[in-house]
Amino acid sequence: MASLPMLILNVLSVAPRHGYGISQSLASAGLRPIKGAQLYPALVRLEDEGAIVARWEQSESGPARKVYDLTAIDHTQREALRGQWFAFIDAAEAVGRAD
Repeated sequence: MASLPMLILNVLSVAPRHGYGISQSLASAGLRPIKGAQLYPALVRLEDEGAIVARWEQSESGPARKVYDLTAIDHTQREALRGQWFAFIDAAEAVGRAD
């Protein structure tokens, strides 16, 4: 899912979350469930790019969980991704009108 990084950044702009919480937020918004095999590599890429940071947080009911949060550069990256997304939507609509 090419839009996954933008969706993750949008979820994290509301509040820090762990991976399952991100997945649940996306599902609550009406998206199909995001599998860990898609979600976690996207989180690693965003972290490598400096858009998000991760920290371990103790859980009251189980092992510690990795919680993801935005960094200061996130706003620039999020806006760039949103611009790309809207350009894609415009192009898809133009293709549908062609002929």
